[in-house]
Amino acid sequence: MRKHLSILFLLLVTCCFAQVSTITLWKDSAMGALWNKATSTVAYNKPDKKGNYKIYLSDTLGNNEKRLSWPAWKEDRQQWAEEWSPDGKYLFCYVEKAEYAKEKGHKRKPVDAVPGYGAYTDLWAITRDGKRAWQLTNLPNDYNSGLIHAAISEDGSMFACTERIKAPKLLSLNLGAGTYVFKVADVTYDSMPHLNNIRTFQPQGVAASGELDGISKDKTTLAFYSTFESKNLFATPIYILNMITGDIKKLTEESFAQAPTYSPNGTKLVYMTGAGCDIFLGEIQGADWYIMNTDGSNKVRLTYMNKKKHSQSVGHYRLAGCVSFISNNSFLGGVMVKPLGLVGHTVKVTFDTNKK
Repeated sequence: MRKHLSILFLLLVTCCFAQVSTITLWKDSAMGALWNKATSTVAYNKPDKKGNYKIYLSDTLGNNEKRLSWPAWKEDRQQWAEEWSPDGKYLFCYVEKAEYAKEKGHKRKPVDAVPGYGAYTDLWAITRDGKRAWQLTNLPNDYNSGLIHAAISEDGSMFACTERIKAPKLLSLNLGAGTYVFKVADVTYDSMPHLNNIRTFQPQGVAASGELDGISKDKTTLAFYSTFESKNLFATPIYILNMITGDIKKLTEESFAQAPTYSPNGTKLVYMTGAGCDIFLGEIQGADWYIMNTDGSNKVRLTYMNKKKHSQSVGHYRLAGCVSFISNNSFLGGVMVKPLGLVGHTVKVTFDTNKK
C-alpha cells in the first residue's frame, strides 16, 4: 500500500509541471552534435582515452560511425566539429595547434585547449569525405588566443565565432574565463572556403567574457551571452546585437543563460538557463533548455532535468548545452553530467509548446 501511494505521489508531482517535451538519448559520450539536413549526416565529438576530443560522423540515428581526421592534426591535440556548410560539403572545425611555443608566465597544458576553453586553437575546414582540409586562421600561439562557440548563417555565406583575446583572469567573476570578442566573416566557396571582410564586435567596447551561438535568418543579428553588464559569469543574460546599427537588446534577466540558437524558421531562440532549476544535495546548480520569441517574449521551459521528482530528472546535476536543430520543434543537444570538462552525452529533444 505504501509503495502504491509513493508511486501515485510521484505521478501527481510530475503532472504538476508543464511538460512540453520528450528527451531521448541519441548517443552516449558524444558532444557538440551537428545535424546536416542536406546529407543526413551528423558530426560530433568524442574524447579518446587521454581526454583529447576527436571528430566523428554518423547517420541521423547515430549508426555507421566513422572518424574524420587530417594528417596535419596531431593525435594528442584537441579536434572539434563546429559548424557545417549548409550543403554538407565542408565541416568547419576547431583544431589545437600542433607546435608548442615558449611563453612568459604560462606553461601550456593539454586542458588549455579543451573545447569550450579553446586556447591555442585555429579554425579549419575539411571536406565531408576527409580528402581535403585547409587552415583558415593562424592566431598567435599563446595562452591569450583561441576560439570557442561559432555560428553559420542559413545560406552559409556568413560565419561568426567567439575569439579569445586575453587569457582567463584568476579570481575574476567577469574575466575568469578570459576576454572575448565576436568575429564575423563573409564566406565564399570555390575550390575551398574563404573568409573575407572580417569584422570585430565587442559589446560596449568593454572587456568581458561571452559566447555567440546564433545568426538570425536575415543575417543582421547575433545572439549571444555576455558579462559586459553583469560582470559575473554566474549571472549572464542573453542579448541580440544588430550588426548594422550596433544596437544591443537584453532578452533574459533570470539566473544565468547561455547558448541562444535560432530555430530554422528564425522566429524562436532555444537557450539554456539555471532559472527554476533545483540544486541536488552536494551538487551545484545545473541548467535546462527554454524557448522564447526572438524579442525575448513568451519564455517556455522545455526540459526538467534539474527538477526534483520529475520524470526527466535522474536526481543529479545536468547542464544543458548547445543545440543543433533538426526541425522547428526538435533538436540535438549536449548534456554535461559533471561541472568541469565536457563529460556527458547527446540527447534528442522534441517539443510542442502548445501543451504549456
